[in-house]
Amino acid sequence: MLTYDEFKESFCVKFPEVMGKKFTGYEIKCMPVKKRGKTLDGFTFCPKSEGDRVRAMPTYYFNDLYRSYCENGDVSICAEEIARSMKCALRKGNTLTDSIDLKSIKRNVIAELVNPEVAESYIGNVPHRDFLNLSVIYRWVVSIDEEGVYSGIIDNELMGYVKLSEETLYKNAIKNTARILVPKLESFDSVVRRILVREGRNDDEIEGLLDGFDSDDRIWVITNDQNFRASTAMIYNEFLEDIAEEFDSDFYIVPTSVNESLVISANSCIPPENLLNMLHESNSVFLEDDDQVLSDTVYYFDRDSSELAVLEVGEVSV
Repeated sequence: MLTYDEFKESFCVKFPEVMGKKFTGYEIKCMPVKKRGKTLDGFTFCPKSEGDRVRAMPTYYFNDLYRSYCENGDVSICAEEIARSMKCALRKGNTLTDSIDLKSIKRNVIAELVNPEVAESYIGNVPHRDFLNLSVIYRWVVSIDEEGVYSGIIDNELMGYVKLSEETLYKNAIKNTARILVPKLESFDSVVRRILVREGRNDDEIEGLLDGFDSDDRIWVITNDQNFRASTAMIYNEFLEDIAEEFDSDFYIVPTSVNESLVISANSCIPPENLLNMLHESNSVFLEDDDQVLSDTVYYFDRDSSELAVLEVGEVSV
């Protein structure tokens, strides 16, 4: 078994070979990336010289790759997995940058909520604005297909290239996000059922796992068809008002990741303290990548004032 440093050295030799002759002019570029107080070994694969061309490049982490290597014991397997992902991302990136124009940005920019602590390594280099204890940043959606959403974060350099202000990005993103990533509310058991079907569970297993779910404490999920950045729906007051009307009550939002949030009526028997514990467990146990963490706090929507706020546990009596 190779040490971490030996693995990095071996991967950097193997990866260009796996990518093939078409990428002879490319090289691995390493960069430290700070996330939540930890410095990770990030890297990308890009042309040695590109001039002034704007290009969307994916970033990967040796830290994550080494964990995979420790499981499979083969540097080649790690290199091949990243090569498949990188080639796909580069194809999408070429489509993006070959046709860069102002109209495309305005039509396809979306908003994304991020945790400013998690995003501290890049938040100063991207247009953004505050939202409660979170930050709104912007993504340019290249395409959406059965494999997922292909997009890149808009940084200050790209914003300057297309000569757009943050205010213009925000106004267009607010219109586009609700159109491109249509938010919806699904029952928790429906979401779990879909996951279990995907895992190949039979009907009896599924019913057994979902049996006994208390409908009075039913949990709902904010999601979208792409399961991509659905928690950003928190910025849409009209969507939150529709939820409150459906529940006929105030409600809590538990942002279990950037891609989905749980919603629980304030009339539920679940104490707010339990919701906070649920969130902390999700962030520390179930989310492998810090980038998936949206918040360490629960949010409360007041139906009468139509306002969303950070919940201070103990301040709301149900």
